[in-house]
Amino acid sequence: MTTYGTILIPVPLERAAPVLREVCAAGYAIPAGQGFCLVHPDRSVDDNDVFALAGPISAELGVPVLAAFQYDGDRLELEVWRDGVRDHRYDSWPIRDDEDALDEPLGADPAAFLDFAAGPVDGHRLASALADTPIDVEDMDVDGEPGYVWAQALHWDVLRALGHPDQVTRRAQWDYFHMSGAPRALAEVLGGTELIALGTADRPF
Repeated sequence: MTTYGTILIPVPLERAAPVLREVCAAGYAIPAGQGFCLVHPDRSVDDNDVFALAGPISAELGVPVLAAFQYDGDRLELEVWRDGVRDHRYDSWPIRDDEDALDEPLGADPAAFLDFAAGPVDGHRLASALADTPIDVEDMDVDGEPGYVWAQALHWDVLRALGHPDQVTRRAQWDYFHMSGAPRALAEVLGGTELIALGTADRPF
């Protein structure tokens, strides 16, 4: 499954763009619905992954930002940054790196993510997703184990519960390395909405 890292910012792209051009060494920024934008950084560049960039972006823009990293379909990590400081961390599978951790999600507090709501919040779905307890049968582990079969589905439910439309959630799960392979085609897929290439990323035209 695809690994991806994105940053969700609750300001329009045109407002965020000057800061993103300053702090992101390579990546793409795209609109993400009314009043939001997304950043897809090139994490192969030193100090340019989502968690390294979230602090400076939040400090410069003066708004909270939500950094997400999904690893190989197995694990979702979310960090909320405010004024340059990490305010909250979520990890769907903390025991993967720490055998002493509880075998349950870390930081499953729905209130920590409410600043990123794009519409009415489905509190039940949000709490269930963060607890790694899927509501929809198709998202459950086929082997009968508790939890989501794929971390992408967990991420999808978090954004869905926060009122983001499906189109935005799909964009939040795009990966920089796929985007960089065909930036012109990507710009066309966006249907005329703005795509900004940051730093050394290939331009679409």
